[in-house]
Amino acid sequence: MASANTPSSAATKQSIRFTAAEAEQLAIGARAAGLSRGAYLAGLIANVPVLVQGASRSDHLAALIASNAEMAALARNMRHLTSLLRQGESRAAREYREMLDTLAGDVRKHLVQASGVLANLQPHGQCRATQTHSSSQALNAAS
Repeated sequence: MASANTPSSAATKQSIRFTAAEAEQLAIGARAAGLSRGAYLAGLIANVPVLVQGASRSDHLAALIASNAEMAALARNMRHLTSLLRQGESRAAREYREMLDTLAGDVRKHLVQASGVLANLQPHGQCRATQTHSSSQALNAAS
């Protein structure tokens, strides 16, 4: 049982009066975000950046999926390169030189993009802002 000072995380049903136009805007926004009206409204209340800024949640997710796919292809290439080197196939392994030259930048770009997308899909809060700032400092220090 939650104490008087601890907010409960249990969902409650609310009744909210909207004009017909406001209700339609809520339904359109929720549909565009791919969320239920309740989840969309809760996201707006929690200041989820992608919802508050009117950006497309599905576009953010598509960008994250595309970036993850690029990282998966990079991982496959690294496994193939490792296999070639184990077999002593240095000539074939040289074809991966350009990929290795840009590896750190590609991974850093993915991390920045992924963290940005994920941050925009989460509610803003003091703890998260501090964590994001610390993560950015760690990425910059690694450069």
